[in-house]
Amino acid sequence: MKSDITVGDTFTYRMKTTEDMSATQYQESSPPVFATPHLVGAVESAAARLMERWLDEGEMSIGGQIELRHTAPTPLGWEVRVEAKLVEAAGKKFVFEVDCFDEAEKIGSAKHTRFVIETKGFMAALEAKVK
Repeated sequence: MKSDITVGDTFTYRMKTTEDMSATQYQESSPPVFATPHLVGAVESAAARLMERWLDEGEMSIGGQIELRHTAPTPLGWEVRVEAKLVEAAGKKFVFEVDCFDEAEKIGSAKHTRFVIETKGFMAALEAKVK
């Protein structure tokens, strides 16, 4: 892991919502709006992409915990903007505060924890699991 990690660093992830991100994909009676599971993915993407610059070869980051509040609906076809800010770095543990917006308003917030691990060990465990 590199040493230039700075609490307060930020990364903004942007995505266009599409039909396959609809809440109706998970429950037919839901309205055709941007689904919470996809917001979770966007939160992870923002934090993971911020971390990429700190990883050495042979390392990767994995999500460990997300506490998410999805507070407003977003129409499909709109852009979602997710802003991750590193608020804690302790060894291989990284904690982010994340704010989420659509084209009109704030749609959510999250606290997300990620960990740095060795890619080789992770892949070995995965391969052993599927054998």
